[in-house]
Amino acid sequence: MTFRRLLLRTSLFTLVPLALVGIAQPTAAQDDEDPARTRWVAQAELTTVLSQGNSESFTAGLGAVVRRQWEKDGLRFEIGGIRTEATRITRQAIGTPTDFLVQTTSDSEKTAESLFARARYDRSLSESFFTYTELDWLRNTFAGIDNRTLIALGAGNTWVDSDRARFKTTLAVTYTTQNDVVDDPTAKSSFAGGRAGYEYWNQLTGSTEFESHLVVDLNVDTTDDVRFDLVNSLAVSISDRLALKPSLQLLFRNRPSLTEVGLFTAGGSDTGDTVLAELEKLDTFFRLALALKL
Repeated sequence: MTFRRLLLRTSLFTLVPLALVGIAQPTAAQDDEDPARTRWVAQAELTTVLSQGNSESFTAGLGAVVRRQWEKDGLRFEIGGIRTEATRITRQAIGTPTDFLVQTTSDSEKTAESLFARARYDRSLSESFFTYTELDWLRNTFAGIDNRTLIALGAGNTWVDSDRARFKTTLAVTYTTQNDVVDDPTAKSSFAGGRAGYEYWNQLTGSTEFESHLVVDLNVDTTDDVRFDLVNSLAVSISDRLALKPSLQLLFRNRPSLTEVGLFTAGGSDTGDTVLAELEKLDTFFRLALALKL
């Protein structure tokens, strides 16, 4: 088993079950004048991985969340992205077998990039029921998406809201406009849909928080076009403002975008033609970020 598969399986079996911890805890009354709920709160995240030597690669990720909660209204803004560049090093010797000089050349290319931005407004209608409006934007060219914008109008229910845990579920109608890197002649660029999801937070210990978010989207024009976005994360406090935050994100689409692939004969000769083929249905992101509470 490769290290990547071992890491993925370990993350799934350790993070996902934690989502069930504490849901059954009783709801505690919330003070409307609680400063943590009546002021602007911001959090920034930085992820970076650098390797040099015989191989070179660089991964950088940035993210920020800003939110404000009033007595009945809430605002949330979120933006982030990740980019990876890999450098291929080639070597050649010039001279004779006993007297030569090794020269190296390097060629860098972008191997992964994903950018997103979200805004959401919530309005409480009762102690547990609320409505919301959300605007999502995404660019993930390696998944074939050049630009996708989604508008959601929906409602939700707060099942648990205490100092130790919060759990909400949501349902919404959506309208999506998507431009792919390679056009799919069988797919519409704009379509209506439905969305369901949940949001869960739990204070596992005095210094450890767990969060889980799931969003499932359905294209009502093409019902087999289903996608989901699942994010599980742990935040382990280093200080009052700093935390180490590992997270696992799974992005799935049953009808992925297309890509152009060169066509070769059975003997390996290039025909000069290209064909359209589906990209992978599942993208996995494992991040280890440093989170700063502002």
